[in-house]
Amino acid sequence: MNTKEKGASHQIWVTFHLSYSWWLAPFSFFVAATAFADDKPITYEDHVASILKKHCATCHGDGKQEGSLSLINYAGVMKGAGSGEIVIAGRSGGSRLVEVITAPDDGERMPPEGDRVPADQVALIKKWIDTGLRENAGSSVAALRTLGFKPTAPAANDGPAALPKDLAAFTRPETRRPYPVLALAASPQAPVAAVAGYGAIDLVDPATRSPLGGLAFPEGEPLVLSFSRSGRLLLAAGGKPVQSGTVVLFDVATGKRLASVADEPDAIIAADISPDEKLVAIGCTSRKVKLYSTEDGTLKATLDKHTDWATAVAFSPNGKYLATGDRVGNIHLWDGATGSVILPLSDHKKSVRALSWRSDSGVVASCGEDGAIVWWDAKDGWPVVNKPNAHGGGVLDCRFGPQGELASCGRDGLVKVWSPEGNEIKKFSIGDDTPADKKPAAGVALLPMRVVISADGATVLAGDSAGRLHGWPTK
Repeated sequence: MNTKEKGASHQIWVTFHLSYSWWLAPFSFFVAATAFADDKPITYEDHVASILKKHCATCHGDGKQEGSLSLINYAGVMKGAGSGEIVIAGRSGGSRLVEVITAPDDGERMPPEGDRVPADQVALIKKWIDTGLRENAGSSVAALRTLGFKPTAPAANDGPAALPKDLAAFTRPETRRPYPVLALAASPQAPVAAVAGYGAIDLVDPATRSPLGGLAFPEGEPLVLSFSRSGRLLLAAGGKPVQSGTVVLFDVATGKRLASVADEPDAIIAADISPDEKLVAIGCTSRKVKLYSTEDGTLKATLDKHTDWATAVAFSPNGKYLATGDRVGNIHLWDGATGSVILPLSDHKKSVRALSWRSDSGVVASCGEDGAIVWWDAKDGWPVVNKPNAHGGGVLDCRFGPQGELASCGRDGLVKVWSPEGNEIKKFSIGDDTPADKKPAAGVALLPMRVVISADGATVLAGDSAGRLHGWPTK
């Protein structure tokens, strides 16, 4: 393919990436019962009872109780219907009561006749659920989860951390315009970040963004980058859209290609390497997740549960779990060694853009085109924290840092840093440090596509749709 053809192919592919939601539940933050400590407590007796009586008593009152559900008193609401509970403390987004009063379909929404429950009253019911389902002002709240976390240092090899040195030079493919940063990764062990380009990968110092060398990726476009837990390997996955897809493992210190696994008929859009470096998981447009051996390249398992493109995969740091997400918002948790399914995690309404594990393997974060970021408890799939409007227009990426902090970026042009408790603590705009001559044409959004936090937790990096790398201190 000549340079002109490559440029045209690149332009088509960039347009594809920026236009479709695959590329790459609302419920409130409920870390503690004091989430709304500055407000008067929302209770059933003072706020919710009158709403339910007005809109629901005809079918679920003293005289008539369709579905064996009574909403005329607190005990009835807590008991639920014949089909099960209708409110879950801390989870308005997962509560059946909220689901039915906000259903977009007129045939499914309650009440079936008359005016729908006003938005401000729905918000009040949600707040009542998310703050602990108090019966009255003197009541204690129902038990809520917290994000208890103790940082766990990543496993390391004996000897110094892997740093690139004297990497071989190579000829880079030319493009007609700057290529967007479609993949970005930070070593968990060393001051090294990997930045995807067209047919190439750049290694840089996170603090200064100065170059440390580069790696050729003649397979096409590196759409996924991930360092192994030891920091000695870099996984690069991608390929050529609707032509081929593969995964390459590089030695970080030398730049040597150590292995190549998978041979897909389309570019691989999600991938990760297990912490013991024995397995590679890939997500495919075929809706399948596949596990390959890094030792001999054999296919070890095919996970066939997603109903749309598998857009995100991530091994937990301890290797116990594998989390996978797809283009319609489904997330599944699997056994990281055998590939047997454990449980579904469902709250996203649109494409899952990224999955990231906290360093202690206790929590996995997900983000999606619905604008939400969710922190999930790995033990039972409970959404400990949910930010339904984390980024306006959709969340494009999220990544944990070493101390339990989370970085995210979205279609609002912002990069955010969240505390280990799930509170927003920093916010940056990529437009603020982009020179005028580097900004895209009028009417074209400048988006932060990928985000990471450095190994020391001191720097957050973001790659944008114009091919630039941005960095800010986290403190």
